[in-house]
Amino acid sequence: MKHFYSHNIFVFILLFVASGLCAQTFRVTESKAHKLRSFKADTLPAGYDAQLLHLERPLPDGPSLKSYIMRQKIESRKRFPLQKAAAPKNLQQSAPAPLIVNSWPMTRIVGNGIEQNVNGGIPNDNTLAISDSGIVLAAYNSGMYAWNVKDSTRIFSNNTKSLSVFANMGAGNSYYDPKLIYDKEADRFILVFLKNFDPITNGYVVCFSASNDPNGIWHAYFIEGNPLNNNRWTDFPAISITKEELFITGNLIVPDVSWQEGFDGSIIWQVDKNAGYAGDSILPKRLYSDIRYNGRFIRNLYPVPGAFGSVDNQYFLSNRNFDVQNDTVFVLKMNSLLTQEPALDIKALRTNLPYGMPPNGRQADTDPTDPTGGLQTNDARVLAGVYYDEKIQYVANCVHPETGLSCIYHGFVQNPGGNTEISGRYIYDEELDFGYPNIALCGNETCEPEALIGFNYTSPDSFPGIAAVYFANDSSYSDVQIIRTGLNYVDRLPDTYERWGDYFGLQRWHKNKNQAALVGYYALETRVNGCWLALLQSPDSSKLNVSITASESGNETCRSSLQASISGGLAPYTIFWNGIAGGPSISGLCNDAQVELEVQDARGCSEKQSYTYAATNTAEGLFPNPTSDFFSVRFMLEEDGNVEASLYDLGGRKVASLLQTKGKKGLNELNFSLAPLAQGLYIVKISNNDKELVSEKVMKR
Repeated sequence: MKHFYSHNIFVFILLFVASGLCAQTFRVTESKAHKLRSFKADTLPAGYDAQLLHLERPLPDGPSLKSYIMRQKIESRKRFPLQKAAAPKNLQQSAPAPLIVNSWPMTRIVGNGIEQNVNGGIPNDNTLAISDSGIVLAAYNSGMYAWNVKDSTRIFSNNTKSLSVFANMGAGNSYYDPKLIYDKEADRFILVFLKNFDPITNGYVVCFSASNDPNGIWHAYFIEGNPLNNNRWTDFPAISITKEELFITGNLIVPDVSWQEGFDGSIIWQVDKNAGYAGDSILPKRLYSDIRYNGRFIRNLYPVPGAFGSVDNQYFLSNRNFDVQNDTVFVLKMNSLLTQEPALDIKALRTNLPYGMPPNGRQADTDPTDPTGGLQTNDARVLAGVYYDEKIQYVANCVHPETGLSCIYHGFVQNPGGNTEISGRYIYDEELDFGYPNIALCGNETCEPEALIGFNYTSPDSFPGIAAVYFANDSSYSDVQIIRTGLNYVDRLPDTYERWGDYFGLQRWHKNKNQAALVGYYALETRVNGCWLALLQSPDSSKLNVSITASESGNETCRSSLQASISGGLAPYTIFWNGIAGGPSISGLCNDAQVELEVQDARGCSEKQSYTYAATNTAEGLFPNPTSDFFSVRFMLEEDGNVEASLYDLGGRKVASLLQTKGKKGLNELNFSLAPLAQGLYIVKISNNDKELVSEKVMKR
């Protein structure tokens, strides 16, 4: 295994100075989308699905940007030449590697029953969602694969379905750039992809599953790609959800002009997801456009999803992704519902660690003197992120200034809704190029920053494959865990470069909190690119676990004590009983006492347990015991009803019926005499509405 490094580097260079006091603008348009159709996925035709498509999908932000990106990569190579970096002094690489639970290729079943590898698109555009029940949906250019990881069975009859059958919008259309998300609260899937790349026919196809079964009913809608009716088309979607809404972002592209004129701003669609789940004929939505800071468009808005499901407020991240080097990061907050007044707050901030235009990934056939060759890394835009506990972690392609190789920028946003701070670290290797990272939190607790970061890798000596690293609670990283090695180099396009992205699929398995499913790009023997899937697990088992044990002693009414049992986490622990700091136990509790235990560990993680004390068999007091005559039992009734009391010997024979009467809810006391009985042990039993409440031994002396 080659050496893997992650560290901070401070580059002293004049960069764009960002200020949170400058002007911000945006425009809002209200509209509605009409439903295309509802359909049952298992009835979608397999057919020939014949299409004539241009081989290569457009680069993000349109084909006119291609030459500019190439020029920037040449400039980046001049500034950051290829060289072998020495290990940094502050290397933190002590965490264990992520565990591979399962790993398998994406395949389809062809007409003769033979299983074949799925040839990925140009590029793959890998995206993935995994449900609580273990169903993995993995989409690519231009199809979708389905698999049940719990019993290793296929969901679709031949494993895959074309995006065109989900759209059902006629022949001659191109469908690409898929994005998937699983809605944990609704237990549904959402699939979004683009149609065509011209102002007349382009737009989003948005599909909502009506249940957690991807073979069941889906509701499809079309959102126009030229929403302002000004000769634009929409490219490069990204999606996220709140409890009520789906957010979709994209870039408005002007066709057939230079890169400077070809971009006309990023947009945000705010969509009523529940209307989509219900299959309503109209899908309410709101458009945010003309989003600017200091009069300049903010480009490539990434909507940050919730690490543990949906989020209450939607955040967006952006940067100056085409610059050779920059340190500006934009943080946007959407703090409204469709039913409220539109609101979009924009901050421009500076990160401590610059990012910049990533060089292309090198293959065995890549000319080392040509920075425009190899596997295309596009630019330094934010590709993925997760929001949790007032923090955001995000990842992007980047150049490593010491090696000149393509690396991963791992960014951290503290308190995005308040006094925000941003920092970053490089994840890199001295020989491998890394590209198209994605990130998922894999901690058992919201306080933990631990994450799994999946990505593609390549080098002149390593065929393109997929890998992952683990980011631990102490901010250390693991070695690179190779998940799938490539079998050859990729050679599909006549140009000197190959498409290598444009993104990577990764999602936490919410049901199994410390696991995540992923899908990425690897090279097949035939020099085409395929898709490889895996299920990974965090190596950490340090979850803080807290439980409460009750004990009783003596014959008094208030005689209970509670003991806190603590394991995992990181000692020392701080213990609070009902908000008051104390020791591991608390005593003197009476019946129906309400107690809340909170334990905090040295990491700052906390766990709470609530407890309501109810005495054994609900008996509050048995006294005096032993006795020669009168005896008393206190007990609680949860409701009014019939009360029956009896005495039994130790053999279970009833020796006396004490009473049958109506009792009142609350604390009661039964008094009776043992004078008629011989000395020895007896059992008093009390029931309420035929439910036994008390079964206690009493001694006659």
